[in-house]
Amino acid sequence: MRPWLLLAPALLLASSAHAKWPEDVVLSGMTEHDGEVILDEELLGDSYRTLVQEMGTLVANKPMLPAETLGTHGFAFDAGAQFVMTEAVDRKGEPSPWDRAHVEEDATPYHLVPTFTVRKGLPLSTEVGMTAGWIGGSSQGVLSGYGRVAVFEGYKPIPDVTLQLGYAGLVGNDELDVSTLDLGVTLGSTYPVGRLPGVNNGQISPWLNFTTMRVSANAVLDEETSEAIGAIRFQRSETEEFAAPLVLPRFGFGTQFTSGGVHLRISASWAPATVPEVSTGLGYTF
Repeated sequence: MRPWLLLAPALLLASSAHAKWPEDVVLSGMTEHDGEVILDEELLGDSYRTLVQEMGTLVANKPMLPAETLGTHGFAFDAGAQFVMTEAVDRKGEPSPWDRAHVEEDATPYHLVPTFTVRKGLPLSTEVGMTAGWIGGSSQGVLSGYGRVAVFEGYKPIPDVTLQLGYAGLVGNDELDVSTLDLGVTLGSTYPVGRLPGVNNGQISPWLNFTTMRVSANAVLDEETSEAIGAIRFQRSETEEFAAPLVLPRFGFGTQFTSGGVHLRISASWAPATVPEVSTGLGYTF
């Protein structure tokens, strides 16, 4: 093998570390738009805050699971996709914060995030899980984990009620750290599908969800650029240097279809202060 072939992967990785992908969020580019320098700090500060809120929603755990937990020995995995509609908001004629932080000032109207999720059931109607995803067209990804516990489960006609605590973060962006802590409740139930309950193995599981998200953020920029775009650090602190994390309510609903262990999920959610989302998943439950 020729020696230069061994160096090729390393050179490729080194060059990609400095190159910007089409859908990367580049905070340092917010100070210019359409070839003009933006001097309005209040305008840029509002754009930065909105971008943080919407990015926090994008990376957060989605309400994409039924209220019913997996059981002590249960295990599930699935591949999915999340569609975050970043342009489904009235910007009142102004460029969106995604456009301001976009390499070519022309961000996609939605962000596609392919994901892979694993879940493990535990005793006492609890379970844990994690999701890894890639923000399409960018060098960035998301990584999240959660724990769930069923307060009521299997007491029909009372719906199942499950509480969830989760944490998610943006990875791969060298100018912006964003993380989201979520606390939510899911109500739903599982019903057999078919005319012969006990013989048919099909099930349908609809659910409703309410979640509060606490979004923390920190811009990794030089002091001059941070001041120019109003890059406040949203983080829990005892000092006045930081602002409190952004608290966002979110509503969601969805349905899971299961047959022979194979499950198909579709769900949607909306945080009124940010953007709507649609999530899908196809996988297997043991």
